[in-house]
Amino acid sequence: MKPVCPHCKSSSVDEMTDGTNHTMNETLLSPTVLISIGISLCRSFNVHPAVGVIAGTAIATLFKMSQSNNALPMLINKQYRCEDCTHMFSTIHSFDSI
Repeated sequence: MKPVCPHCKSSSVDEMTDGTNHTMNETLLSPTVLISIGISLCRSFNVHPAVGVIAGTAIATLFKMSQSNNALPMLINKQYRCEDCTHMFSTIHSFDSI
């Protein structure tokens, strides 16, 4: 069911997709970056680099697990933009209504 703009009651709304934050977080917190940071920190503190590899891998694994299990798995927050009045709004849908 397509939503209606709450501002002008128009049915010509488009769903906005913004994947830039997700890809940026995935790039910054990728396993390669986290492992290299762990190795660099271990070298600066005169600790064996293998400890940095293990720590970076553990943090990357935790990050990937948190991405797959969202905080609210039952809800999806979608953003829309009205083509008539350019009003932007969001709605929350459960999986049952999709």
